[in-house]
Amino acid sequence: MSRLFSLAFLAALLAPAASAQFGIGAQLGTPTGVSAKFGSGSGALALAAGWDLDNTSELAVEGHYILSERRIPGDADLRLFYGPGAYIETRENARNQRSTQGGLSFGVGLSLFATRDIELYGVASPRLQLFDDTDFDFGGGIGGRIYF
Repeated sequence: MSRLFSLAFLAALLAPAASAQFGIGAQLGTPTGVSAKFGSGSGALALAAGWDLDNTSELAVEGHYILSERRIPGDADLRLFYGPGAYIETRENARNQRSTQGGLSFGVGLSLFATRDIELYGVASPRLQLFDDTDFDFGGGIGGRIYF
């Protein structure tokens, strides 16, 4: 319950800084779960939060600041985006010991607006784990959002 509260609190803090456009949807990948985007184009904030469906004690949150979003020449609806971000994952092992890891990431992806209000996207996210251990990993996924 406290994890859900923490995620809602983080979203509430970041939402006023973004523009009025808001999208929410789902993502399959790392993490698999809920996807949200505050704003549009350069300067937007993209968040994804997920959990392990077999083990509800695992939670992952990743966020990226969209540094740049550019249309691909020849297709007005297909866009390349990229930007820096961070992630945190927490899980519990068989002995009920909690471990938390996290670090920096860099999201690179493509988005396609199927309609004015529906975005489909794919993102790859190389990650540099900085705490609990130092490691290199990949995150990302495919998903869609509906804009309000």
